Amino acid sequence: MDVLDHPIEAEARLRRKNQLTMPEPIVRALDAAPNDILVFDVDPAEPGVAHVRLMPRDFAGSLTGVFGTSEEVLEFVRGERAAWGE
Repeated sequence: MDVLDHPIEAEARLRRKNQLTMPEPIVRALDAAPNDILVFDVDPAEPGVAHVRLMPRDFAGSLTGVFGTSEEVLEFVRGERAAWGE
């Protein structure tokens, strides 16, 4: 990844179904690639501001299966959510 020597700002339009195309300068600055995971942070203290981070590629999927299969995890989450209504 190249070292940035100045801040980069770019626009993107949110499309139907919440789809967003990352502007090329941002993709290059993040050294992002197809199928990378981006993490968006929003803080209520900063309305209208979202920070975007590239999840380190080593982390993506590294805990797959630790908490069971996808279906087992979904079943657990559904049970937890159902308990909130009790």
